[in-house]
Amino acid sequence: MTEHSAPARAPEHAQDGKIIDPIEAIHTMKIFSAAPEGNESADLEPARYFNLAIEQIKQITEWMKTADRAAQPLLVHLDIFLYLAKKYPDMAELRVDSLNIPDIKTTFYDWYERCHKKIPKQFREGIKLSADDLFKDLERLAA
Repeated sequence: MTEHSAPARAPEHAQDGKIIDPIEAIHTMKIFSAAPEGNESADLEPARYFNLAIEQIKQITEWMKTADRAAQPLLVHLDIFLYLAKKYPDMAELRVDSLNIPDIKTTFYDWYERCHKKIPKQFREGIKLSADDLFKDLERLAA
């Protein structure tokens, strides 16, 4: 190995003044429960999914402010966020503040008023009721 070449595996962690490689670091992670997220390597992984749901909700909400079609993926993303919240309530409580619930709610109902006649009649009321339930659950989580 020359002075300009890198080692095959770069050291990643320091422990007690000793540098250990990533493979060894994985083997020294603490395990604190039998749950899938019950170890240091996985305990924050659900945050990635919350962050993705939040990003999608924000993007779709922005799009829906001017959308004039009978299409809206917003409710499914709210449903996914709430589904994750049931499994990871502590993380959900930390992440729900990232959502501007009043703005999202107003945007949805404005879209609904603008586009409800484009939704097949047999689904109109059900979609609105679904939204009502999701917003109630979201507001309850944020309280």
